[in-house]
Amino acid sequence: MKYFIGANPMRFSASILLDGGKMVIPSDYRRNILSLIKEAINPGQSGTEIYEKYYVKEARKIKPFTFSVNFKTDDTNSEKGRLHLSEPKLNLFFSASDPVFLIYVYNGLVQLKKDYPLFPGLKAKMGRFNLEQQKNFQLSESVFKTCSPVLVRDTDASGKSRGYITADRPEFGDRLYHSVKSMCKALLDDASELKNNDFAAEWIRSQTVRINHYQNKDAAPDSKKEMIEATSGTIKIKAPANVLQLIYDAGLGAKRSQGFGMLEIL
Repeated sequence: MKYFIGANPMRFSASILLDGGKMVIPSDYRRNILSLIKEAINPGQSGTEIYEKYYVKEARKIKPFTFSVNFKTDDTNSEKGRLHLSEPKLNLFFSASDPVFLIYVYNGLVQLKKDYPLFPGLKAKMGRFNLEQQKNFQLSESVFKTCSPVLVRDTDASGKSRGYITADRPEFGDRLYHSVKSMCKALLDDASELKNNDFAAEWIRSQTVRINHYQNKDAAPDSKKEMIEATSGTIKIKAPANVLQLIYDAGLGAKRSQGFGMLEIL
């Protein structure tokens, strides 16, 4: 495998090969994949400055990336909180609006030790990598499919979070707009504010999915996991071309850096 030093691709995919006992992973597997990404950029690997920037100095800083994971499951085995894999492999899809961040993640994963303890009882090594050429948006409207479900926070009048809402709720569009507006303010070089009438999102096809996800690490042991509702499907988004570019590169909605909101163009 070669190190990536170019700056054009903003996405890559990689296979993760598993070895160990039973091919069983937790249903909140996204936290393990995020740990893998953080390992790729931690000071012991390749990215002291980038790790410090996003996970130490400003831990709550809006992250410039998203990811999704797919794998095959053995549907004959069903167990609460666990997923039984039918083959010892995961496919990771990673996207970032910051090319420097993507370079660090890519190179860090390439250098990762072969026996990385990704899941309890299962070690991982990186397989084949594939770099994608950057897609450039010229128009102000595009149709996307979700690669990972979209999470949208509900908030009260003071801005305090009240959990998450799905596309069937009437306030979904407004909450999604404010989410995108905040992301633009944090990640776009052009600091001009996204106006309400410059953004619209319409679900062409949508499905509510319930996901086992984790809360913060300081929560009580019996409350670390939570079932949250998200939306998957096909969505048409109208926005300035640079905003569509950001949504494609960094994802849509909340918890993008925890494996939500990754989109692909249709």
